Amino acid sequence: MSLPQPTQPVKYFLGLIYNGLVSLWDLERVLQSKFDFIDRKSPVLEFDSFTDYYQKEMGQNLYRTWWSLHRLQSPDRLAEFKLLANELEDQYSREAETLGRIVNIDPGYLNESRLVLASCKDFSHRIHLEKGIFAETTLIYKGDGFKPLEWTYPDYQSPEALKYFETLKQDYRSQLKGEK
Repeated sequence: MSLPQPTQPVKYFLGLIYNGLVSLWDLERVLQSKFDFIDRKSPVLEFDSFTDYYQKEMGQNLYRTWWSLHRLQSPDRLAEFKLLANELEDQYSREAETLGRIVNIDPGYLNESRLVLASCKDFSHRIHLEKGIFAETTLIYKGDGFKPLEWTYPDYQSPEALKYFETLKQDYRSQLKGEK
């Protein structure tokens, strides 16, 4: 019989999609007060070059970036982080007095073997965590880097994303060594 083992902490990040109404300075301040100190940011990409999925709700000229949280934390916090992100998205929409979102905040984490995203949408490859929040393995680490799966979003397959997450994994490994 195998016995449950303690899980290693993971490196959290926030995937951000936003339009021009969002002040990144303000957003960073709010996210740091609610989640943790942000220690690494990806380059900003033009989200519209990947898909038009959010255009009806958020408008055109959308941008994509990822920001990592400094402290390693338990993977058990993913659902909590997603619920908090949803509250913040609603708050930003109300303050901007728009009918749709102006920022999409998707928490996720990585560890030695995978990158996991939170979602409110159920699907065959997603596992329910709690309170209507699901987890999806989006990238797996094999050989020399992260590899996409058949359901991986196009922006997560981009060279810029894969490079960013590889750098984040190096940060994660360094932080793990520092904790021991």
